Amino acid sequence: MKPAIKPWIRWTGWFLVASLFAVACVALASWQIDRRSEAVSKIERVAENYDLNPVEIEEIESLDADSIVSYEWRNVVLSGKYKPDEALLVRNRAIAGQPGFVQLVPFELANGVAIIIERGWIAADSNLNPSSAFLPSETGKEIIARVRLGENVPNRESPDGQLTSINLPEISELFSGTLEEKFYLRMVSETPAESSYPQPLSRPVLDEGNHLSYAVQWVIFAIMGFFALFWAIRQEQEYRRMEKDPNYIPRSARRKANNDSSVEDEILDRSN
Repeated sequence: MKPAIKPWIRWTGWFLVASLFAVACVALASWQIDRRSEAVSKIERVAENYDLNPVEIEEIESLDADSIVSYEWRNVVLSGKYKPDEALLVRNRAIAGQPGFVQLVPFELANGVAIIIERGWIAADSNLNPSSAFLPSETGKEIIARVRLGENVPNRESPDGQLTSINLPEISELFSGTLEEKFYLRMVSETPAESSYPQPLSRPVLDEGNHLSYAVQWVIFAIMGFFALFWAIRQEQEYRRMEKDPNYIPRSARRKANNDSSVEDEILDRSN
């Protein structure tokens, strides 16, 4: 017969398990805090830049990728012409529960560099195909548009001419010329105007999400792990004392007896 494992050895093992669980919970809480910080930064950029006067595109083009972040949602002015033959659609962009697409069209500047313009939203038909093309002409235009940062999510398999994310390096591989990869632009207005447009995209919702509450929950879970361990150790100690001393009354039973006595005393007082 194998000798029983000493309680302190067993509980040390469970303490290590609880500690690892707590470390995992704290890591998840920290991740939620980081996500909240990112959301707050985006909200601040919208609040600071959305209603400012436009700047020339040359001011943005000369910046590096890190500096452009501070210009997100700022209006810029640029001149050039669309390349509608290389237009793309981004799938699975629902608005108010309605499936649809976002239209992307390269816009070539005088220096030969093209910038992706997000022209708006196109609803999907009953077959989940775009309901209309709304392609712009190739005539020269002046555009006012907002600076947007590309998405880091890679594209998944999709039909020709369609994407699943606005991943600028991947879009650049599909483009025949030189494409700006540090940012793209969301159209506000263009001159001369087209006869028809995709649906304009609205101002982003300023909502930081539930990241803070999730972080607090993970911290609570970490504390609960140690609390459960402490409760289990106390319970085992009680059982061991009961085995050694038949007259020993567990604390839970003593508390219950005290509560019952208090209730009985209160009933007697009322009856008297």
